[in-house]
Amino acid sequence: MDELVHVRINGHSMWPTYADQHVATFRTVNTTQPVPPGTVVLAQHPLKPDVKVVKRVRHITDDGRLFLEGDQPDPLGSEDSHNFGPVKPEAILAVAAEDHG
Repeated sequence: MDELVHVRINGHSMWPTYADQHVATFRTVNTTQPVPPGTVVLAQHPLKPDVKVVKRVRHITDDGRLFLEGDQPDPLGSEDSHNFGPVKPEAILAVAAEDHG
């Protein structure tokens, strides 16, 4: 059963979709559920075990990994797959409950 998770956005990497300190609602997902490009997700940071990130799935690589990107138009305004590379589908913890595609 899907569970709702409330996440306080910390920073400006998802602006203008989410402002700093906005509380967004996410729905937990089973890791076998496909997450299509355009979906805003809550994911485990691949290099920082204590950090979770809110990003948009930009595309899926040939090997099935997800390329995550912030919505911030400034290319230096987001730490995302440009920095840490595509993530495994298991890194996705939840998807945005409201549509931001």
